[in-house]
Amino acid sequence: MWQSIWSQLVDMTLVVVLLRYMTPILLAALGGLISDIGGVLNIGLEGLMLISAFTSIAVGSASGHWLVGVAAGMTAAVLTCLGMGFFSIKLGVDIIIAGFAVNIFGSGITIFLMSKIFHVTGNYTPDQRTPIPTVNLPFLQDIPVLGKLLSGHSLMIWIALLAVLFCVALIYRTPYGVHLRAVGEAPSAAKSLGIPVNRIRYSALAWSGAFAGLAGAYLSMGMTSMFVKDMTAGTGFLALAVVLLGKRNPVGILIGSLIFGLASAITTIVQTTEGTAIPSQFVQMIPYLVTIGSLVVFEARKRKGAAVPATHTI
Repeated sequence: MWQSIWSQLVDMTLVVVLLRYMTPILLAALGGLISDIGGVLNIGLEGLMLISAFTSIAVGSASGHWLVGVAAGMTAAVLTCLGMGFFSIKLGVDIIIAGFAVNIFGSGITIFLMSKIFHVTGNYTPDQRTPIPTVNLPFLQDIPVLGKLLSGHSLMIWIALLAVLFCVALIYRTPYGVHLRAVGEAPSAAKSLGIPVNRIRYSALAWSGAFAGLAGAYLSMGMTSMFVKDMTAGTGFLALAVVLLGKRNPVGILIGSLIFGLASAITTIVQTTEGTAIPSQFVQMIPYLVTIGSLVVFEARKRKGAAVPATHTI
């Protein structure tokens, strides 16, 4: 078993699987990061991804083009986020309750629509598949190691990596980013300076919905080319953990996504390796054990930082 796992590590198979699992976590976490910085923690990432995943593959198969499907999935997720913002920002509903409502709604509505529209219950596989295309680099794909590392990946993987740079520029290099951080840290002070607090919060939720929409579209049109009931399997909650571990920084989000993607990749490789003596139930626990361990480290680091007294110089 260990020889098989080592061989997959050497021939870069583990890296390829890592990138596949990292992408939805990274995209969803970036969306959660923007809304968190804006002062509206988005607990509903799981439900948003489900809504986008179903909408993307349904519209994509009907239209015959993957781009239309991805756009539809993002639109559905953004509209759901704006609805969540209406209840939490306008009507004063607790944002945590609104987020959990979105998670429940996302799971229920996708199962209901799959049953009513496609007359199936467990999963939907379209006759006309329109997967997100892969990017093949002709000058690199034939090189033994480098080709497998950089070529042949889904376009969404590259979009996710570029999204990290986009978020760095958006948050730290634009006036909008300054307003976003001001609203998240001191909304009363931001309002006194003329910053439209509610408008910024709505926009932060919209960004969160857009990134979660990309993550959901990748699940159904990039990884599987089908929709499965509750196919996110906790990815949205893993993304929330990454938001905490990333210390509200896009680069930290990328590192955290790599850690959780690696845990999921190891789980998949161990499960598909012949002759493994480890029960599958224990193998499936790996990503969640990593989540618990990471949160323990985060809390310990947080308490250690709080315990260090501030030094004052005259």
